[in-house]
Amino acid sequence: MLFNENIIPYVPIAPRVQASNPKSQLLCEKLFEMIDRCVKAQITFNHDTAKGLLSVSPDQLNDLLREVSKNDGKTKDLDIDVLKQSLNDLIYPKFNGELTVISPIWNQEEIRVWQFQLNQIDRANPMQTLDKELLLDQTLSNLRIWRQSLEAAGNDKDVTYSNNDLIYKLMELEHKLELVQSQIEE
Repeated sequence: MLFNENIIPYVPIAPRVQASNPKSQLLCEKLFEMIDRCVKAQITFNHDTAKGLLSVSPDQLNDLLREVSKNDGKTKDLDIDVLKQSLNDLIYPKFNGELTVISPIWNQEEIRVWQFQLNQIDRANPMQTLDKELLLDQTLSNLRIWRQSLEAAGNDKDVTYSNNDLIYKLMELEHKLELVQSQIEE
């Protein structure tokens, strides 16, 4: 089964923000709500996308806020110093600190950024399932569901399965059983 590996959907960060104290939580949620709005508006601000890193220039935050607030008229500037103090209380996303990066956004010039570590999907290393019992259990339950579905279909003309449905399901089951077999042989 092939997946389009070029599409990585954006998951808003603000609802997932966690901080060790309530005031920091609120301030950081506001920061990431603005970042989420920038992404939705397709404004380029992220200076580093490698390995799940988000880098934002604190000097540009108020400019970004004004840009995304053009339509609603709410343009109260952020107090960058107060916000910076709250970043140390962040649990998620993890605040890596203030760094200097070469920015592709600003003609490869050095720029000061706040860097955050986000969760990421490592597409280079497929996940390994180490639990043989879980794989066997999943495979058996899939087989039972399909057998019962086929039995229930009987002569019911409203329930039909194409050959491709069965082929893909059998390929998935075969793959899981191969994983179990390779783990047993190790």
